[in-house]
Amino acid sequence: MSLVLPFGAMGLVGGWLTADSFHLPDRSVHCLLAGVTPVVAGLLGHYMTSRIGGVGSAGAAAPGAAAGWADRPGGASGPGRWTRRGPIAASLLSLWAIVVAGVVNGMTVGLVLGPVGMLVGAPFGAVFSLPFVPALAVVLLAANRVGRARAGSVVAQADRRAVWSATAAVTAAAALAAPALFGRPAVPEVGLAVAAVGLAVVGALFVIDAVALAKVLTLPLPRRLIGAEEAGEGGAGTTGIMGTGERVDFGFGDEVRVEVVQPTHAYRGAPQVARVVRGNRERAVGALRAGLARGGIALAIGAALWGGPWTT
Repeated sequence: MSLVLPFGAMGLVGGWLTADSFHLPDRSVHCLLAGVTPVVAGLLGHYMTSRIGGVGSAGAAAPGAAAGWADRPGGASGPGRWTRRGPIAASLLSLWAIVVAGVVNGMTVGLVLGPVGMLVGAPFGAVFSLPFVPALAVVLLAANRVGRARAGSVVAQADRRAVWSATAAVTAAAALAAPALFGRPAVPEVGLAVAAVGLAVVGALFVIDAVALAKVLTLPLPRRLIGAEEAGEGGAGTTGIMGTGERVDFGFGDEVRVEVVQPTHAYRGAPQVARVVRGNRERAVGALRAGLARGGIALAIGAALWGGPWTT
């Protein structure tokens, strides 16, 4: 999953909040930081896209192809290069990348003052990149879960939504907490508007995930269990059965269940496939519930920050 837009959005909000922390009367600094920071952050997101997380679970394409399940392009690419090195190495490499991006951002902003400004901007960029680390880490943790389930499955779609939910949550939290850290901004309405949009996005995605969980819990599981290799033969793995029916993929596990509907007339037509369900429902429910819990925590933190005395 591309991290260009999530990182760019956080860079836009973070650049504006950083400029607000200086309390300078000249608003050109706001425009400069708000213009440069999202570009650098977007480039950082592009750099880290192939290094954190993935776009498909390793080894999922072969069984999926045998079962007639069309995985997305790159659905078997597996985790990113840094993810494969382990959590500690991935964390250190991510921290290094964020600090380097901060240095580049500071030097780019300082370029308007010439070589001296670039030299001064480099350490300032490194220091001011540190507040971005927790926010970017939350999004990177969400992105690291992308690819654990088969591409296009219920869990895979929820994992992709979680990246945007994390992005909206951290931008809202930053906009609400900035006045407590740096004092009242010159235009407090901007921060409140950003926070309101962010929390609205988190809430909307929370509702979508809740609906997805409810559908998984209430979906009747067909009793007929077949092998993954059989599912690609004749639509349901048996001779004389027509159609492909509705397809539902939970994302985890390779068991395939088929629901077959008998024809209404005894001497006409053939049995029809009504539904094909692939995967383990219990594992999918656990993953979806964990995502809902994270969304609920984000909304609770946002509500607590919104009621803080610094927002009034």
